[in-house]
Parts: sequence; structure tokens; C-alpha cells
Amino acid sequence: MTETKTRPFLKILYILYVLLVLLTPEIAARIIAKLTPSPWPSPLYKEISQGYALRDQLVADWSALRFEYRDYYLYSPGPAASQTVNFTPYFGARATPASVDVKAAKEVIWAFGGSTMQNLEADDELTLANQIAVELNKQQVPTHLYNLGTGAFQSSLETIKFQDLLRRTPPRERPTTVIFYDGFNDSIFAYFYGAGRFQSDTSSKLQDLIERDYPRLLIYSASEWLANRSVFWNNFMRERVDVTLHAGHVPDDSPENLAKAVAAYSTNVKMTKGICRELGIRCLFFLQPLVITKQPLGTVEAKVVDSLGTAKVRFGRAFYAQAAAALADEPAFHDLSQVLNGIQESHFFDYGHTSPYAGVTIGQAIARHIIAAREAAHLR
Repeated sequence: MTETKTRPFLKILYILYVLLVLLTPEIAARIIAKLTPSPWPSPLYKEISQGYALRDQLVADWSALRFEYRDYYLYSPGPAASQTVNFTPYFGARATPASVDVKAAKEVIWAFGGSTMQNLEADDELTLANQIAVELNKQQVPTHLYNLGTGAFQSSLETIKFQDLLRRTPPRERPTTVIFYDGFNDSIFAYFYGAGRFQSDTSSKLQDLIERDYPRLLIYSASEWLANRSVFWNNFMRERVDVTLHAGHVPDDSPENLAKAVAAYSTNVKMTKGICRELGIRCLFFLQPLVITKQPLGTVEAKVVDSLGTAKVRFGRAFYAQAAAALADEPAFHDLSQVLNGIQESHFFDYGHTSPYAGVTIGQAIARHIIAAREAAHLR
């Protein structure tokens, strides 16, 4: 009789023991997360954005962003409203507060680029795109600018998005000027994934879907589901699963890969210019600054360059030199890689992302090129 009564009690103890074993990693992970600083924003971003009053609010606001699927160009940010980061329903365009009403604008600008044009390191007012509008309006050129920059996009995806938007919008909504701001992803993706390729963790998921590799998709989906609910999984397991699923690419700094990468970028410039000429749109292409193109380096920037590794730095600089040479005779192409040179303090906290303040200098430089292109067209 005593043994019969003991069995349920032992079963309860066993269940509690199993639950304790399963929950211990989660409990420990939550304690560790409370006691250690968040890995993002990057400590180097924190260092170069000291005194930026909106930093913590900005990080909270952009961390809540969501993305929407888009035919042809994969995705764009969904509409979002917050104190520092706002995205409109207009094809994922980030808000540019300095824009005048589009009906009163003499310049309607579409600005394309990757994360550096999207510029989540700055609030809406300080973004590179908004600073272009600020400067043009100061120069008596009423401007409405749509910031269509999207994280991880390179020139090939931007060209596709540009063509798609031209088809989706009526002629009266077409821009007078289009900006393409590139270099970061065209060079770094070529090094990591191969010339002209997109970020592999995204492309491999699409490959799994199209080729019906459902077990891999199931593993990825389960990992994402767990990461949204478990601190332990999100902090210690999610990245390991992603690396396992998307392994296979090794960096390629060969001359052949470099030549293909430069050819892909320069072809996109020339091809897009042809579309613009046919439709009577002014298109300008800007090779953006990177930490590997800046001189002198600030203290934080020197740490970044040291962390990149010789091969990556050499490949990036060679890409820039060869791309600039290939497009040297192209009037619509402008090499802005030196635009932050001469500034002693650090503006870069990684390969190409900048402090909240860098957009002012870069935006003014781009605005000057737009004004010069307008004046040249008027003289013709």
C-alpha cells in the first residue's frame, strides 16, 4: 500500500527534475542577460555617438521594425511610426521631414542604397537622405525626397527595385532625379559570397523554398520561433543554427572574383543610366565612403580597420580603385569615398556604417552634385 502511494510522488519528482533541467539554461541565460550589457548597439557605435540624446530611443524604435515581402526585390520595411524612425507606405520609403509637399517640389528624388542610405544609425532628421533635402531646400531648390534605402541591398537589387517602381507608378509620379549610393555591399558581399551575389542567409532560404528543402526550412522556422520566446536560444543557439544551415561560402579575394565584382557594379551603373536617359530622368551614382577609404583614421576607426583583416581591406580598396577607374569617364558617376577625409574624430564604427552626424557632411556633398547636374542640364 505504501509503495502504491509512493509511485505518484516519485513521478511528480521526476517531472519536476526534468523541468528543472530544461529550465536551468533559460533561467541562467536570463540572469546573464540582466547582468551583462546588450551586444547591440555596438560598443563602438556607443562610443562615437556619445552626446547623441536620442540614441537609446532610436535603438528601441528601429528594433521594432518589421519587413514586408515584395515581388522582384524581395522585401522592404513595413510602415512604422515612432519618435525617431518612421517608414511610409510608399514602397518602404523612410520619412524625410525636410521634404516639401510633393506638389510644390521642383525636385522629386528617389534615393536608393543599402543600410547606409536607410541610415538607422540616425533619427529621421539626421539621416543622409533627409540632409540632402535640407541642403537643397536651403539652396532654393524645393525638394521632396523618398528614402528607398533598404538594409543589405546592393546595386543589382536597387536596379531591380528602381525598374519595378517605374512600372508600378504612373508617369506623373516619376522622379526628376534618382540617387544610387553604393560600394559597401557591392564590395563586401563579393568578398564573402561571390561577385554580384546577395547576402547568403537570405538567398539560401529562398533556395530552400524553391527547391522544396522543407526539413531545412522547418529547422530555421523552429529556431526563429524559439528565439522569439527563449533568451537562451536567442543568445546562445540561434546563431549556431544559422551558421550550420548557411555554411558553404568562404571569402574569395581572388583577382578573378574582384574583376567580376567591378564588372557587375559598372554594368549596373551603365544599364541604369540608359533607362534614365530613355525616360528623361537624371540619375547620379555615388561611390560611398568606407572606413578603409578614410584618412586620417580616428581612434575608433583604427580599431575597426585592425579588426577587418588584411584580405578584406585589400579587396575592398581594390574594388574601389577599379570601380572608380572603370567609370572615370562617366559624368553621372561620382566618387565620394574621400568625403569624410580630414575629419579627426571617428565617424565609422564598422566597415561602412557611421555615426548619427556623418549624414550632414555626406548629404551636403551629394546635394552639391545634384545642383551641379541641374545647372549643367540648364546650360545644355
